[in-house]
Amino acid sequence: MENIAILREFVVILFISLPVVFLFQKLKIPSIVGFIIAGVLIGPGGFKLISDAASVNILAEVGVILLLFSIGLEFSLSRLLSLGKILLVGGLLQVFLTAGVAGIAFYFITGNPGLSVLSGFLISLSSTAIVLKSFAERKETDSPFGNISLGILLFQDLFVIPLMVVLPFLKDPASLQAGVFLKALFFALLGLVALYFVANFVLSRIMHYIVRLKNREIFTLTVVAVCLGTAYFSFRIGGLSLSIGAFLAGIILSKSNYSHQIISDIIPFKDCFNSVFFVSIGMLLGMNFLAANLPLILGGALALTIFKTLIIIPVVLYLKFPLRIAIITGLCLSQIGEFSFVLGKFGHELNIMNNIRYEYFIAVSVVSMVAAPFFIALAPGLGLFFQKLLKHPGKIEEKNISTNALKNHVIIIGFGLNGKNLSRVLHEVSIKHIIVDLDAEKIQAAKDDGDTVLYGDFTRREILEEAGIENAKVAVIAISDPIATEHGLWLIKELNPSIYTVVRTLSNEDVASLTKLGADEVIPEEFETSIEIFSRVLSRYHVPRNVIEQEVSLVRKGTYDMFRSVSLEPGKLMDLNDILNLTLTETMLIKTGSKAIGQTLAELNLRTETGTTVIAVVREGKASTNPKSDFLLAENDVLVVLGNHAELDKAVQYVSEMEQ
Repeated sequence: MENIAILREFVVILFISLPVVFLFQKLKIPSIVGFIIAGVLIGPGGFKLISDAASVNILAEVGVILLLFSIGLEFSLSRLLSLGKILLVGGLLQVFLTAGVAGIAFYFITGNPGLSVLSGFLISLSSTAIVLKSFAERKETDSPFGNISLGILLFQDLFVIPLMVVLPFLKDPASLQAGVFLKALFFALLGLVALYFVANFVLSRIMHYIVRLKNREIFTLTVVAVCLGTAYFSFRIGGLSLSIGAFLAGIILSKSNYSHQIISDIIPFKDCFNSVFFVSIGMLLGMNFLAANLPLILGGALALTIFKTLIIIPVVLYLKFPLRIAIITGLCLSQIGEFSFVLGKFGHELNIMNNIRYEYFIAVSVVSMVAAPFFIALAPGLGLFFQKLLKHPGKIEEKNISTNALKNHVIIIGFGLNGKNLSRVLHEVSIKHIIVDLDAEKIQAAKDDGDTVLYGDFTRREILEEAGIENAKVAVIAISDPIATEHGLWLIKELNPSIYTVVRTLSNEDVASLTKLGADEVIPEEFETSIEIFSRVLSRYHVPRNVIEQEVSLVRKGTYDMFRSVSLEPGKLMDLNDILNLTLTETMLIKTGSKAIGQTLAELNLRTETGTTVIAVVREGKASTNPKSDFLLAENDVLVVLGNHAELDKAVQYVSEMEQ
């Protein structure tokens, strides 16, 4: 009990970090920045509240291990395949172009080949945690630049594995023999592959038996043991870092049926230790060094941001995305990454990087990470600004049929799930439409299905004109890019003020601004999802359709009060399962005050007025099937009617009109 230094350091981190992060949260600044600033304040270069930095480094190492383990859990082969060219080509070009150009520049400055190669690769990596967290908070994960960034980040994460093998050879590049290096790389990768297959074989069986025990504590302990154990064995067998082994364990377990439960169990540990990791990064920065070299550090961080952005822009343009997306992606990936600190620390321990250069690297990296969320927030606006300024074309691709003949057509912007479903329905009812998207694979898939397609950025005037905006009747915007949505909507209304616009948004908060810009219909996804959920729940309990529609109407008007005027016990209608399983049946409640109360079925005259047939009436939980024409209707009776879709819709309307 005497040696409780690590506990003391952990308590200090928590008590300083919590108010700092709370303040940053109120200022809407990402918590990662708060943790880094907290580390600067309590570290050796700040107020020296931490006396045992080695203990904190141990906790930080655990944080990196859990971070990589969680990334591996979310790392799926299907996701890799969906990113395809972006991951392989985009990631490869970004890493090697950045490392190559930076490495050559450093070589001319330092004349040290090992340091130059190390510095180049340190700069080439970006922060997966900051970028993905920022995208998630801004709901931009599924945007074009979100997908590109994810592909490049995944490549960077994978590329760390060979970098860890290469690093020891950079200590003395002159004595490096190609055969020795390739042999070391081969055996490291061979050990990693062998560990993967052995662990995969063993872990799948272990997890199967653990789950059968139905004990939450054992399950969680097993997950932690697998994570740390695989990390340890990868270090002992392949000589790789502990974090790479944890990443491998995550990939193995991601294929199991228990990956979602594992993620939910590991998140509290990951968040806790990740916080310590970012605090430890801040602790590396000395305030005296920062004050003495502030202009040089700020200049270096700015130069780093500009350099990485300028490298990434042509890479994204090569992938056939417009300049706006290229600029946004470049700014989003312009910071230093978490793995750069891991590699930099390793390089410092190998004496590849001396103390002064390592401290400068830390200072520039911390500043770049602190600035990253702000650049990510500014990126969409800057992308639009520079695209307009440089008048860069929005990439018009040859169409499979001419759009000149299109009139009164629908323009679908974004060919995700919503766009695909809308296109399918429009096909079925023979309404002409054209699809505009920036994803070449989605455009090709739509073209193969016979759709009229246009590859381009709808925030560009010429793209909308090519889509026949002046002759279009409806425009549907269904993309995950708030800034582009607002600008594109404004441009659409400017080119065709009379066009009817339907805009999908992820959040209710955007409804007012989009309506102000001229959107005729704004569909907030989270709100509509909530309506769909409660509608389906009520349908499972056979609540009549007109009651459900009334509740939907109340929710949309903001006056929702669940079943204020009527309450149906869920069990009352269960004996109608067989009837309600018919494909074209509907239920309608005779509400209090309805003119139908006291009328017979003959007087109600549903058959003549709507074409539907009453096949049953439910009263107080009892079903009267095939009721006679003189059946007298009462309050809270439920009519079960049969007909086609049009007839049923007409019947619902007819009964609703009878309500007082």
